[in-house]
Amino acid sequence: MGPTTVRRAIVTGASRGIGRSLALRLARDGVEVIAVARTAAALAELAREAPGRIVPEVFDLADTGAFVARLRALDRASPVDLVIANAGAGPTGEAAPWSWESVGEALHTNLCGAAATVTALTDAMVARGSGQLVAIGSLSSFAALPRAAAYCAPKAGLRMLMGCLRLDLAPLGVRVTMVNLGFVNTSALDRATHPLPGLMQPDAVADAVVRRLADDPAEIDLPRGLALAARGAAALPASLLGPIQRALVKLR
Repeated sequence: MGPTTVRRAIVTGASRGIGRSLALRLARDGVEVIAVARTAAALAELAREAPGRIVPEVFDLADTGAFVARLRALDRASPVDLVIANAGAGPTGEAAPWSWESVGEALHTNLCGAAATVTALTDAMVARGSGQLVAIGSLSSFAALPRAAAYCAPKAGLRMLMGCLRLDLAPLGVRVTMVNLGFVNTSALDRATHPLPGLMQPDAVADAVVRRLADDPAEIDLPRGLALAARGAAALPASLLGPIQRALVKLR
């Protein structure tokens, strides 16, 4: 995917991890990237790595109404070809993983914030008859996992949203892709105590995603082996899947 395909892109959660790698990967292709995150210093450092290609945009997308308005203003100033909803938040504090205190912020950011990101410019893209919307999700969206309600639930909702958007927007010239990832070596895994099969590096993920977006896939699964296992497990009847899920409790 080069500058002839995408001229201007928006990437949220761009200050670190996967978002940072995606922003730099697109910038190397000659794309102007509006890099969105809450931390000004991290965005300024990112911009220095791709002079003239990274435009820092300090914003907290938890304020969804204001964020939608800002994205539309940016698009009016110069049309955006690609939107990647990558920003996410995990549970905070020591609350039980099944409590509102644990899941509330994650649900708002990972589902409502991501939904605001990918739907803000849909009308403008439909009017132009072109554009691409991408959401970074997880293989955990396929089936429930123990102690992971704050992560699995919004990712599953986001995956459904993207599937619906693809049905609605594909005939109108707007491409929609859901990215389902396994374990990626970012700060989100700093406190992980369970096995991390198929662990990927952010730069490798960004490279694979950007290359495959050119083919307009409905979904991108990475890594392949873990994805096949996750999809296969999710297809099992509850009588067979249940014991597997309960066994995972011991690993967490």
